Amino acid sequence: MGMKSLLAVGMLALVVASQAGAATQTIRVTSVTLAMSTHDAAPKGASKGDTVTYSDRLLNAGAQFGRKKGAKVGSDTGTLTYTSAHTAKFSGRAKLPGGTVILLGPVYTTSDGSIVVPVAGGTGKFSNVRGTLTVGPGKNHVLNTYRLIRTGIVPPVA
Repeated sequence: MGMKSLLAVGMLALVVASQAGAATQTIRVTSVTLAMSTHDAAPKGASKGDTVTYSDRLLNAGAQFGRKKGAKVGSDTGTLTYTSAHTAKFSGRAKLPGGTVILLGPVYTTSDGSIVVPVAGGTGKFSNVRGTLTVGPGKNHVLNTYRLIRTGIVPPVA
């Protein structure tokens, strides 16, 4: 086996091993806009350097976190920065019961108008998570769906 083949087999083993210990979690909250500000850099209209800054209250879209539907369960803040007229990146965080989810990276829009943001990590109960946040279409009350994958889980000691 050549060096490239060994490297490929090694990488595949790491992926399989990490997926074997992975756990997934889906969190659905309604994001209620508290504040939003935009900065339109020249030229006028969507272009590189434009920013949109958000601050939202997060409410349970269904019973979770030991709280009923509609209960306040957190907040989020972040900045969307256009990298061109049609591309953007996001930097922000969502505070939820037990920790914080870090949102960071390039975003894309789906055919229904939703925006997908990468989850780059977290703190507390959300340590070692990766995944996505899908921000549904709409304006002031929007469904946010976090699809989280947690790796490196150590089983509890009996």
